[in-house]
Amino acid sequence: SKEERYSLKQQIDRLQEEVEKQYQLYRNEADARKMLISDIIELKYRVDAPAMKSDNSTEKDDTTLIKFKLNKTKEDLAKLQDKLNEVLADYGDVVPRREYERIEAFTIQTTRVLILSTLLYNK
Repeated sequence: SKEERYSLKQQIDRLQEEVEKQYQLYRNEADARKMLISDIIELKYRVDAPAMKSDNSTEKDDTTLIKFKLNKTKEDLAKLQDKLNEVLADYGDVVPRREYERIEAFTIQTTRVLILSTLLYNK
């Protein structure tokens, strides 16, 4: 009947809106993950960059300065590694995977409802 079709049409529209919202949440989560990966790469670069830069002309004869810079670099490396480990532990795989699985399950369920609604609507 017309009422059933109208009701199904409203339900389909509402479900499509929910799918759009869930997809937007998924995209935000994926973007956040990419930003974290970018931060990790930047931290690794900061760790590697001091080793790449060296001013040989002034450091060759001053072993005390070299030792001091080496110790400072080791301290900085330790701090950055701790920070990196903290970021990996907090955000590595736990939140995005759980959120992805929840959104995926919801999307599958919503798709099934949409298909069934469409089939019923077309009869």
